[in-house]
Amino acid sequence: MGIDLKEHLNPQQLVAAEAIEGPILILAGAGSGKTRVITYRIVHLVENIEVRPESILAVTFTNKAADQMKDRVRGQLRALRSADPWISTFHSLCVRLLRREIEALGYAREFTIYDSKDQLQVVRSTMKDLSLDDKVVTARAVQSRISAAKNQRTTPEKMAEDAWQPDWEYTAQVYAEYEKRLRKAHALDFDDLLAKTV
Repeated sequence: MGIDLKEHLNPQQLVAAEAIEGPILILAGAGSGKTRVITYRIVHLVENIEVRPESILAVTFTNKAADQMKDRVRGQLRALRSADPWISTFHSLCVRLLRREIEALGYAREFTIYDSKDQLQVVRSTMKDLSLDDKVVTARAVQSRISAAKNQRTTPEKMAEDAWQPDWEYTAQVYAEYEKRLRKAHALDFDDLLAKTV
């Protein structure tokens, strides 16, 4: 016997939770029950439709939201199961996939993840070693530009080609060396986690 969603959701939430074919968009304000709907949609798929939990993926932006969703789903699922659904943040999902598959990109599975402090340190040391003047562009600005470039899938070479001012030429030089240093250290930054997974 499955779960009766009518006991837990209002009519609009029920429509979203019972939708099993194709994508749905839940557009609602804070505190309106979006996490609740997603939780019950997962429970519905497992309990009522008999979808294997490990074939369900729910991705969110924050660790707090992911943890809340995991706890709610575990608390609602009654059936015995071989595994739990994948519920995580985007970055956690990417790390999990990369730990399993990154060798296809020529990296070792034991890569290190650099946080923003580590990234800034690499940028600063790179600028110093390249004798670049931090009065022209700051290390923090370079770090921000590298992050934006990675998110737009722009290579250091493309950045250099498109540079229209000396500070962008500097940024492109630092970016190229930054990439070499990360690779040599078997490290990825947070932007790499998403880009390398893609």
